[in-house]
Amino acid sequence: MHIEVNGTRLLVDVKGPGLVPSAGGLREKPTLILLHGGPASDHSLFKLGFPVLSDLVQIVYIDQRGCGRSADSDPVTWHLDQ
Repeated sequence: MHIEVNGTRLLVDVKGPGLVPSAGGLREKPTLILLHGGPASDHSLFKLGFPVLSDLVQIVYIDQRGCGRSADSDPVTWHLDQ
């Protein structure tokens, strides 16, 4: 799915539910956010090894601005505050 963050469409892919049935109702699983490094990369490398953790955590894969299937944006806006 895509989400819009400060005017830029980012690809976000979620593996596993955040809430799972438990003896007392629903239990919230921790969330693991996987953010790839560097330009010209995307989240696909994480898909090789991390899915084995989906029983323990909900996994959120994100393609950074201008990478993978996320939209490009003005490089002037590429800073930590964004």
